[in-house]
Amino acid sequence: MTVSNAELNDLFRFCDDIGMFASDRPINDTDNHKGTCVHRTDYCDTTCYNVKLYRMYKNMAKRDDRCETIWQKLDVHSMTNVKAWLYKKRKQTKRVRHMTRGEAIKDIQDVYRIKSMCEAMPDTLWWIPTRAWRNVLLRSLIEIELMTLPNCAINASFDPSNTDAEWHDMMDAGWNIMFYGDDSRTVAPNGERMFKCPKTWKKMSGHCADCKAGCFSQKTINRTTVVHLSEH
Repeated sequence: MTVSNAELNDLFRFCDDIGMFASDRPINDTDNHKGTCVHRTDYCDTTCYNVKLYRMYKNMAKRDDRCETIWQKLDVHSMTNVKAWLYKKRKQTKRVRHMTRGEAIKDIQDVYRIKSMCEAMPDTLWWIPTRAWRNVLLRSLIEIELMTLPNCAINASFDPSNTDAEWHDMMDAGWNIMFYGDDSRTVAPNGERMFKCPKTWKKMSGHCADCKAGCFSQKTINRTTVVHLSEH
């Protein structure tokens, strides 16, 4: 399916704070749109700052709805359009993030949509924090189809509501963990020391574009990491 440059300009925005292009999708269901955060925890519901932003900026939800329509149009045939659009950009395209709002992997189709994107644009490292690991089928597909790709940096999103058993299970399975919600924690349940995210702890704006540790460590230094994001 063909996706226009105008649509891609809507779907992707350059985020100065992380130093890269990023996409968005709607978050939770509301009266006006269907959200994508179907794998969220109760902790997400009580702490998500995007809920507040949606109330403050009505156009944000409308834009995310448009992004969802565009996202659903992406398939293996549209990747030529995406590649041509992305690699004409003057700002760096060596790394791109899915999503800054919403869930990148809501369902099975998203796994293969992301896989097609990674394969079509091997010179770009695609960064994907996700809670889809909470779905048994999606977790298996992610491990088989995405984690094996050299340019797909998958991070399992965790918060204080996750159990020690979940921590051990995911770490034993070789997942990178991205933890948020308790600044006092310094180690994971297995005793591994957490890596403090320089962008959130030291306010190093744009550092994500060049960071070789943390969220990207599996693809840059061949090592799993527990990344600790500071609270907002």
